[in-house]
Amino acid sequence: MAARDLVFEAEDRVRTWGQFVVGPDGDWLDLARVHDLISKPPGWKSDRSIRLIGADAEAVPTDFGPNRVPGFVSVVGTWRDERIEVEAQSPQIPAREPSADWTDPPCPRPPGGWRRDALAWDLDYGDLESSGAMVTRVIFRPSAGQEVLVVAATDLDAVTRQLSPHLPDQLCVVPSLFTRAQLDEVYDVLLARWREWRLESFGTGADAQAQPFITAELFRVTAEMAEWAEMQPEGLVRLRPALSPA
Repeated sequence: MAARDLVFEAEDRVRTWGQFVVGPDGDWLDLARVHDLISKPPGWKSDRSIRLIGADAEAVPTDFGPNRVPGFVSVVGTWRDERIEVEAQSPQIPAREPSADWTDPPCPRPPGGWRRDALAWDLDYGDLESSGAMVTRVIFRPSAGQEVLVVAATDLDAVTRQLSPHLPDQLCVVPSLFTRAQLDEVYDVLLARWREWRLESFGTGADAQAQPFITAELFRVTAEMAEWAEMQPEGLVRLRPALSPA
């Protein structure tokens, strides 16, 4: 989905999910996606909470089930400036997005197959990362007892030359779609706009081909942020807003 398709304005229909909180000032939905392990008193809510108008507290689940967690609900409704006028409410919340399948390395198998061994724990990468030659590295596991280091690189020769002697039949080097400088530039912008764009977290990931990307968890996507995101190389930035258009 294009970043601009995640933008909404007042009076638009939106959808979200979170923890239902009842307080003396009404019903709230806490949209925080990052939680610590500190116990909170009843009625506590984070600063990422929004007011719900017309929610049904009696319909909030109290037991676990498929895509069902006690105290959590999904809602759809009209956005009224930091509050939602609820049209529909469900005890089901979205399933967690599956992680990348790091099983089959994106390189041809060596003639004798991938080596059956764990990777060396003290592998020396030298200046491959600091120089930008290596952008990301991921451990793929073709089967039990097999580990293959897959590197997305901008300088394939340098990475292969330094690492292949230490990783016979355990190394796969692929061209990176993005440079280390591009990732660093995105990080700098997200750090600088952390409060303004109401970010909750961001970090680097790798897909099933070991290609890097940056995921940003945030409250909502504004028009300004969408414009910036769409100026980035395709696939580099993935936005995960807590609130999105319905």
